[in-house]
Amino acid sequence: RKITVSGDGTWQKRGFSSLHGVVEVLSNGPTSKVIDLERLSKKCSICTGLLSIKYSDPKKYSEIKNKHQCE
Repeated sequence: RKITVSGDGTWQKRGFSSLHGVVEVLSNGPTSKVIDLERLSKKCSICTGLLSIKYSDPKKYSEIKNKHQCE
């Protein structure tokens, strides 16, 4: 089945300083529907959160950091 789609996206702030954004793909037709929505970030939330345990629990920090792959 063929459908026509359109997409749009935006960042939280103007310019190149924004860390977060969103993009969506919509179907075009009599009843438009959201097909996909993606949240974008320039920083990984897991890596950022890991910094809070880096010194309090170095063993757990290393374990998670070695297993984690940023998207």
